[in-house]
Amino acid sequence: MRSQFDYHRPGSVADAVQMKFDLGTDACFWAGGTDLVLQWKQEKIKPLHCIDLTAIDDLAYIKSEKGMLRIGGLTTLAEIERAGRQDPYLRTLADVARLMATQQTRTLATIAGNLCNASPAADLIPTLIAMGAYLSVAGEQGGRELPLEQLMRGPGRTSLQHSEILTEICIPLPSQARASSYRRIDRTVVDIALVSAAGAITLDSNGVVDSVKIALGAVAPTVIRSARAEALLSGVLLSSLSHEDLQRIGDAAAEDATPINDIRASAEYRTAMIRVLVRRVLEDISCSLSGESE
Repeated sequence: MRSQFDYHRPGSVADAVQMKFDLGTDACFWAGGTDLVLQWKQEKIKPLHCIDLTAIDDLAYIKSEKGMLRIGGLTTLAEIERAGRQDPYLRTLADVARLMATQQTRTLATIAGNLCNASPAADLIPTLIAMGAYLSVAGEQGGRELPLEQLMRGPGRTSLQHSEILTEICIPLPSQARASSYRRIDRTVVDIALVSAAGAITLDSNGVVDSVKIALGAVAPTVIRSARAEALLSGVLLSSLSHEDLQRIGDAAAEDATPINDIRASAEYRTAMIRVLVRRVLEDISCSLSGESE
């Protein structure tokens, strides 16, 4: 790990963006630092400048307003874990945050840092993609909105410009009955996912699937959606799905996966587990929505 670097602590998003623009690729943003420190120690990165974002006060919040759940980029995983449990989407996010890292690490790690680390095995990305999340981004050219699905370009690579900051995660909150779920397979409780799946479904007044998103993690270079599984669910009466239907949907999701063999798991294992995880996600959602309608 490089012992000599210049430390910067801007007080606003605009100042941070300008610093990064001026300093160029020799500078890196620091949020929680939990991923950055590891990359630094392993000499995967060698920044000459560190721009600490933690003094920017207005980037850590969780609020629901006008049909939208808004989470500031510097909100920690611990804050998400402790967030109010009334909204079903926020409840799922809290459950996901609780799975991630250790309790101490969750007090430092931020949601924006986790997303920008761009790991195909990330826990929050499949969940947020299934929820239809989009991002608010600030850069030298001004602000813009970006669907979360368009953030990842590959492992560790994003579509953000070098001076852009992810300031907010926005999750639409449909007025219809809705539920979400995330499932993963891991080796230990603090390990990243070997394979994962997330889903979110909204129902119309008749209990028919009005919208559905199924996202798969650690089975492609980026987190992906399963178009095949979504097509089988769209327009279906959710309560009518049988065990065989769920198996068929899980099989369809596995067809969309393109996993690799690596030291952590085989491609064959990951494909088999997608079938299981998607079925469990749908069972979770069905159970949540049937309980809501009672």
